[in-house]
Amino acid sequence: MTLINPQKVMPLWLGIVLICTFNVAHANTPVADYFKDTWSTQEGLPHNSINAIAQTSDGYLWFATWEGVARYNGRDFRFFERSAKTGILDSGIRTLISDDNNGLWVAGARGGITYHQDDHWQPQPAARGMVNHLLKDRSGNVWVAVEGLGVFYRPKPSIDVDSTEEVWVLKNLSVYRLLEDTKGQIWAATDNGLFKLNRDNTQEVLAQYGLSKLHIYSILETQNTGLLVATNRGAYTIKDDKISLLHPSLAGEAITTLMEDDEKDLWLGTVSKGVMRFDKGHIETLNTQSGLPNNRVLSILQDLEGSIWIGTNGGLMRLRKAPFTTWTKKRALVGDYVRSVIDVDAESVLVGSSEGLSLIRNNTAHEARLNSGSPISVLSFAKRREGGIWVGTYLNGLMLWKDNQLSHYLNYVSGLPSDEVRAILEDSHNNLWIGTTNGLVQKTASGQQRLFTRDDGLPDNYIMALTEDDQGQIWVGTGVGVAKLTSNGFEIVPINSQEGAEYAFGFWVEPGYVWIATDRGLIRYSQEDGQLGLVGRRSGLPIDKLFQVIYDGTNGLWLTSNRGIWRVDYHAAHAVADGRQNKIAFEHFSESDGLASAQANGGSNPAAVAMDNGKLWFATAKGVAMVNSSTISQKNTAHLPITIESISADGHVLLANKKNVLPAGTNRVVFNYAGLGYVMSSRIEYRTRLVGFESTWASRGKNTIAEYTNLAPGQYQFLVSARYPYSDWNSADQIYEITILPHFWQRLEVQIGVALLILIILAGSLRWRFKQLQKNELRLQALVEKQTYDLRQQSEDFQRQANEDELTGLPNRRAFDLWLSEGFVQAKQQQTSLILVIMDIDHFKKINDHYSHLVGDQAIKSLAAQLQLIASQQVHVARWGGEEFTLVIEGVDDINIAAHCDNIRQSIETFDYSNIATDFKMTVSMGVAFAHSVESYQGLLRLADQALYRAKKQGRNRVEIWQE
Repeated sequence: MTLINPQKVMPLWLGIVLICTFNVAHANTPVADYFKDTWSTQEGLPHNSINAIAQTSDGYLWFATWEGVARYNGRDFRFFERSAKTGILDSGIRTLISDDNNGLWVAGARGGITYHQDDHWQPQPAARGMVNHLLKDRSGNVWVAVEGLGVFYRPKPSIDVDSTEEVWVLKNLSVYRLLEDTKGQIWAATDNGLFKLNRDNTQEVLAQYGLSKLHIYSILETQNTGLLVATNRGAYTIKDDKISLLHPSLAGEAITTLMEDDEKDLWLGTVSKGVMRFDKGHIETLNTQSGLPNNRVLSILQDLEGSIWIGTNGGLMRLRKAPFTTWTKKRALVGDYVRSVIDVDAESVLVGSSEGLSLIRNNTAHEARLNSGSPISVLSFAKRREGGIWVGTYLNGLMLWKDNQLSHYLNYVSGLPSDEVRAILEDSHNNLWIGTTNGLVQKTASGQQRLFTRDDGLPDNYIMALTEDDQGQIWVGTGVGVAKLTSNGFEIVPINSQEGAEYAFGFWVEPGYVWIATDRGLIRYSQEDGQLGLVGRRSGLPIDKLFQVIYDGTNGLWLTSNRGIWRVDYHAAHAVADGRQNKIAFEHFSESDGLASAQANGGSNPAAVAMDNGKLWFATAKGVAMVNSSTISQKNTAHLPITIESISADGHVLLANKKNVLPAGTNRVVFNYAGLGYVMSSRIEYRTRLVGFESTWASRGKNTIAEYTNLAPGQYQFLVSARYPYSDWNSADQIYEITILPHFWQRLEVQIGVALLILIILAGSLRWRFKQLQKNELRLQALVEKQTYDLRQQSEDFQRQANEDELTGLPNRRAFDLWLSEGFVQAKQQQTSLILVIMDIDHFKKINDHYSHLVGDQAIKSLAAQLQLIASQQVHVARWGGEEFTLVIEGVDDINIAAHCDNIRQSIETFDYSNIATDFKMTVSMGVAFAHSVESYQGLLRLADQALYRAKKQGRNRVEIWQE
């Protein structure tokens, strides 16, 4: 038996721990490298104290607060509060416990206990005080920890046992946590020690170790260390009948909550020091100084995607492993504005910034100069064959870094035309090429120097990039074009033939080809025939200006830009350059992927480098970023759980069952769905298919609503699939069936009977006609004409229904598509103005939730009535679907469209809606795009939708006009 006195241990070890613990390189990702997201009441939480966190097996995340329980789908929170339906007696929720059956136990203030499963609430008998924790053991008994009263359990219901019976096993204590260990033993963490609970006998455990009356907040059974106990004086492990401090530095620390992640690291929440991660004897701390909303930690959870969620008194934080790791001044980099990076050896890189040189080795950055003097603004690098790195600077010419010393080599005084060196190359013949802003200098192995300028055939004197191809030719990139040095002198490479490209920022050479990063995309030069191919906007890239291209050694080309880092498939890039493929898929990486800044730097070289170990390094405006290309392909392969959050038919909400039977005459069916992925939830894309109505998948983009109108009677299957951008679609595992019943006259047997009856009548009429041909000729003719008229009317009615929205009377999406396609072609042919506006009611879901779906429908009709007033031959109004409307405006000047649309927006905002509901207000967001910006009306739709998305992202109730 081992006795621990934390008051004696801490002074001895604390100094050693502070020196050693926090400076050891860990095998796991350092806490500082996790990407952090935070939420508070400003982002939709009902309260900032997150008492508990749980994730149900369907993928939903749940958060317990003092204002109810919040369910999160990655985009927004849905609240569940005190009500008879939920069984929540008070909004103060203390604990959430999920099970393997997609169930969730919810308990808290006033003893309320309820069980939620598959959208059904099952209220349980209340306890006599606030419930701090709850446990359902492997036998089916429910154990309840009650503030100030102790612990009782309710036996598993059976014929002989009443499920409301309460068997008290611990009394007159505040119990905060219950645990059933792998042996089936129940443990209780209390304000007066740790208890082992038996039905006939309870035993306080810590007294035998000399640690009686400790305040125990939490308890955890770990995979390696046995039982971990969180107390008001540190965290202790109990294993093999011995107890010890988890770590000496924790002695005296108040630990509130415990969690073990999938890498067997321990996460400890504290009362006042934030959260700590314990990894193989080492501790890292995350607190308010590093972004934690509050230092009092109440709950910790690792979700199914591996992210760590931390609930505090001041809000919620999520830690996730981003693909990129960035070094900045906060991680000891000399300067944040990085212009160039180069690999020194297999384990280290040299980083050049506006403030000097940094060396990163084994994930640690430090000053690369032992002879540190005045700051050197670094522009470019190149490897020196005799050892060391050539360093091009902004004001000091060419320098040499070797043995951690930086020395001067060439400058303006000693023969350079300029001290600003943006590109360096030491070729296969030991010639040193120095690209300056005033010409290109060649220094031969024998020491002779020669200056090349425009007079020697260069397109410009401002040199930005240099490389040597597989044929030994020197390539020069400038701000006015590209030249290559052949045996006949410099030869201009006509990159301006590719959509007017001029700037050549960087090169990548492979056998037979030279790739050029330009201001018009990625250009490929073929050594065989001198042909140029372009991978740019016309092939699907949303940007023009690319700074650097590098190859990751597997199958990816990485491109840097002012708007992030892009990855394209190597073989697809060749196919596009050859003309064998029109479009290219891409992955885009920005701040949400771990970059401190999405602005990558260019204009000096190398601005990115690929190492043999698969690590790629990128110079950015805020630090140097690294990604491991060997693991990046796993970024988006996680399965995305998909759930149908609601189904409504003609405004009536249905249970999200897998089968629903709808009455005859049902006109409008709406599915609201969500992909429960949290790493990049705002970028999840969807597609849907209604089998029985659609033969192919319908792309929904990021829209989470699918609406169908005018469905014929019959059986349908609704499928929804999701993916992260540019990854494979997840299979549609969930199938939801709806059956729309027919009217009496739409039933097949009735239609067959009517048809037979008509045939009999016609046959009798023919016989009678033979007998009285002359007498009935006029009557028969009138009958035929009447039937023809009726059929024509019926056809016209069907045509009107197919093109008219039932709820608003406005033209529907089918009519809108016809307008837009015809109007777009006419506008292009006649070179007239055509403008598309997509309008979306702001927070429409909140209108439905707060008022009712009936009020929501009235709001839609009211908006439709307002829009009908502005409809004319030049303005076509349609209901796009759900809460979205469209305007096709012809003949309006582009300059005046912003004011025109804003007038519409203001009139909608200030309209009197008191006839709908008291104090009812409604605003809209509008996205505007011009036909002259695109080549197809589908492209016009996409631009307007992007503008609408931007309007929503920037605060809603605004008009956003699409601009490049």
